[in-house]
Amino acid sequence: MCRGTRHVDVWIPVASSNDRQDITQLNEHELKDGRFTVDRQAENRMYYRRSTGPFDVTTGDTKATTVNGERDPLQIRLTYDVVVSEATASAAKELISTRQIKPPADLGPYLTETSMIPIKGWITQIARGINLPDGEPLQAGRRIYEYLLDTMEYHYLAKGAGTEDAVWACDSKTGDCTDYHSVLIGACRWGGIPADHVFGMPIPPDKSEGAIRYCHCWARFGVADIGWIPIDASRADKYPEDVDYYFGTIGSTWVTLSHGRDVILDRPQKNAPVNMFHEPITEADGKPLHVHWSGNYRNHEPTADRSATAN
Repeated sequence: MCRGTRHVDVWIPVASSNDRQDITQLNEHELKDGRFTVDRQAENRMYYRRSTGPFDVTTGDTKATTVNGERDPLQIRLTYDVVVSEATASAAKELISTRQIKPPADLGPYLTETSMIPIKGWITQIARGINLPDGEPLQAGRRIYEYLLDTMEYHYLAKGAGTEDAVWACDSKTGDCTDYHSVLIGACRWGGIPADHVFGMPIPPDKSEGAIRYCHCWARFGVADIGWIPIDASRADKYPEDVDYYFGTIGSTWVTLSHGRDVILDRPQKNAPVNMFHEPITEADGKPLHVHWSGNYRNHEPTADRSATAN
């Protein structure tokens, strides 16, 4: 951050309720200095706040930064009560035949390429090589899934991993969850199958409380008359005994935060569309600013179906 910075804008992805999770915001009364809003394309919920300077101290550590003498001006805390359940698309387990129809207009964004998932080139070669069955999107999705498991090796520390670059992932045949699912999404979209990237936070089932130090992502693809089919190819590669489970099921250990790629925030950011909106985005006078984020969870009432509540 430069000395004399006048405005710092922060956008934080906010978990919201859906068909597998119920979210209650517990500290909304503490967040009056900003506002909750959604982006126009994917309707991701977010919290936006602008802090006004001038900033008197400049440092890379936000904890040492002050604005008009106020300590930690960028410190924002979101507290939730969360109930998450496992969700399964039973049709995915049966691999039933489905008719391919033209996707509705509102799924158009999930058929086009993005800045890090170009359809031409590597993706086209891979999709053609998989020989996707015409008119059978569910079975086509399974073939793409199996291709990733057969050809890629999970290695989240590989040089270049985590860049969400589908071309790099195709070339290196390794990477983390973002890389696996970038390839999957690209191949689906090449075949005319709507596909999306989903991001979330872990609630480990083996501990009643702890720190959240990372996000995870999975993919989903759309099938006519069935809906979205969740896929977690990187977890399946890491745990091969659960290959069938991760095709069509998303467990209760993940809280969904956001989805989509190349996101335009609200209020619109000055910089390029956000490749993945899975952590706070911050700008200082319109220039990118890195900030530290962390999370904690505490399970209250774990149940036999692996549902849990946390905050």
